[in-house]
Amino acid sequence: MKYTTHKIIEAIMADQTIKHVSTARILLLGEAGVGKSRLTDLLAMSIDTPTHSSRTVGNLWWSVQVRLHEYPSNKGMPPTPEWTSASSPSSSSHSSEPFASFKGFRDRAASACEMIPYFVEFYDLKSSMRMPREHRNRLFRNIDGIILVYDLLDMRTHDNLHDLLYHPLRQICRYRHNRLRPILSRHHVPILVVGTKLDMLQSRRLHRSGGIAYQLSTDEILLNCLDTDSFAEKSRNEAKLRKFLNNAIDFKHFFPARRN
Repeated sequence: MKYTTHKIIEAIMADQTIKHVSTARILLLGEAGVGKSRLTDLLAMSIDTPTHSSRTVGNLWWSVQVRLHEYPSNKGMPPTPEWTSASSPSSSSHSSEPFASFKGFRDRAASACEMIPYFVEFYDLKSSMRMPREHRNRLFRNIDGIILVYDLLDMRTHDNLHDLLYHPLRQICRYRHNRLRPILSRHHVPILVVGTKLDMLQSRRLHRSGGIAYQLSTDEILLNCLDTDSFAEKSRNEAKLRKFLNNAIDFKHFFPARRN
């Protein structure tokens, strides 16, 4: 039987023998109409979260979609949940039926170089301007990665990404890097740039050396948000996304948020 992410979370909360699974938070930034919601659907879709309702939560200000991600422990990070190790003594004690799907994910993860499962939350802000400043700042300072989204048919949405990035980056730099200014250095928060509506583009634009992806020295993905195979396994887009999520988890651990 296939269990959804909501059922997995409920089961984890109900059974005290299951250790906490760490969560990485990803913020999507872009103007209205560029396709952030459809992109979030693609990003959060996985075999463990196959339907929109199985991975979506949210409130008045943002919608959040959740997926499970396999993080390679051989990158040198300390393992978070003990039970992710196939050799862990506690691994045999989690055989109860409600955890069948989660156990299957764990077993798949452990089969190759001790992969560690993480929850990844994708935050799509609905109306950031109306969100109370305190709530907005609290969210931004706990963000582990940023996806910048623009419309390939309207390059103004690309140029405006600089303005949208400023405030979140300022909060991250202050609470994660102990800097008061959003200085983009080699160790800044991981960023991925995504151009949408590729299927509607009549002619391919040449790569612009002044593009924001070039300026930030980060990867860029061009896609059609309606194509469910945009992040197909072993594709170039999937490799870029996996690299970005792994870097976000690295950032989470190497640059933890300060309390004050």
